[in-house]
Amino acid sequence: MQFVHTSAGDGVAVLEAREVLLVESALSHYVLERPESNLAVRMLADFSRANEEREARMEDLVEGVTPA
Repeated sequence: MQFVHTSAGDGVAVLEAREVLLVESALSHYVLERPESNLAVRMLADFSRANEEREARMEDLVEGVTPA
């Protein structure tokens, strides 16, 4: 994981695909144990959405390289 600081003073965490999967798995377990945790539920939704977008981009790249 790398942290990038913007000129506006914000911070952004950049994760590798395997790190996203690990965090998504940990959050899933946490939410199963504590479904009332609104923050964890929102974080899980964000990580899941990011992972789905990454998978879609990878599929698009593969389809663009694979001959028809």
